[in-house]
Amino acid sequence: MRRTLTLGAALALAAALLSWPAAAQTGPLRLLGEYSFEAGRRFQDTTIGGLSGLVYDQPRGVYYAVSDDRGEKQAPRFYTLQIDLDAGGIRDVRFLGVTTLDSDPNAPGVQPYDVNDSDLEDIQLLGDELLISSERDKDGRPWIRRFGLDGTLRGSLPVPDRFLTVTQPGEDGRPRIVRGVRSNIGFEGMTLTPSGLTLFTTNEGALAQDGPVASIAAGTNVRLTRWELGSDARPTSEYVYATEKIFAAPQPADQFADNGVTALLWVRHLLPDYDMLVMERSFSTGVGNDVSIFGVTLTDATNVSDLDALPSPYAGRTVTKTRLANMAELGIAADNLEGLALGPRLPNGKPSLIVMSDDNFSTFVPPQVNQFILFEVDAPAR
Repeated sequence: MRRTLTLGAALALAAALLSWPAAAQTGPLRLLGEYSFEAGRRFQDTTIGGLSGLVYDQPRGVYYAVSDDRGEKQAPRFYTLQIDLDAGGIRDVRFLGVTTLDSDPNAPGVQPYDVNDSDLEDIQLLGDELLISSERDKDGRPWIRRFGLDGTLRGSLPVPDRFLTVTQPGEDGRPRIVRGVRSNIGFEGMTLTPSGLTLFTTNEGALAQDGPVASIAAGTNVRLTRWELGSDARPTSEYVYATEKIFAAPQPADQFADNGVTALLWVRHLLPDYDMLVMERSFSTGVGNDVSIFGVTLTDATNVSDLDALPSPYAGRTVTKTRLANMAELGIAADNLEGLALGPRLPNGKPSLIVMSDDNFSTFVPPQVNQFILFEVDAPAR
């Protein structure tokens, strides 16, 4: 999801590397360092930017990062990259390839998406396929599709009707969304369990029929949807995740501000106290970003998959959340953070966690940056 101003504008415009002593921190996520490079960098006739989702391909030793370019600069695509890291932080981020995504499985070769027919937000690796989510197509509807590593379209997942955008004329005659994902806050995050049999997705903000978006006074209720994959891939259950409220009033007060979920990451196999990590990013015009990572458990949360609309106020049991890290408290000037990915194990045997930002193809002065933040995951010894 795009933002117009972030505190990350204060970061150096050239690549930067900072490190913190892990021993000085508590909790299962220990900050090791951050690395950034300027907006607008070119690679193979494309503009690097809009990096919204990240996943690590361990067998090949590379990462895939999807760009949310809606075709306004170049065709919708993902990048292949290497991230050089160690216990001291991230040493370098190197781009190795770019792959255009196919829009038509029935035509030979890769048929690029039309302008504004996609808004790519997350990417997951499943065997030799990539699952990629889009907040919307040209009709404003979200999708999750399967692609080969060469970008060819192989299929799609069945999205429940409750997520599909429906508009009606408002009192002023203009269309307004009355059902489904709201504009620019659709399928923002995805994560797979290690078996590859189960996928979880989330919308960034409440569906139109599920209640209000976040405000200075209250958060918003989003749906964590569980999908069982295989020959009959389908959603099987949904749980309510309640976000925090917007962290600060915008300046001036009538300007844009919000808070929502930008990424998910399954971690129960590493941190048995939690099922997954959930990243929330709150933005307030004139103030910047506030980003936190929460540990989340689904146990005892109410399955709401039989509810096309959540009651307001919602009185059911939400998922349990525990804040594990806040970027400002760690001394990080957070840019528009949207990606979470596990990386390789560090020299001490602990797993690595990478957080990545979307620079919005920034043209502001000073511009946003492409930010990568490295954590050590203090997982119990195996």
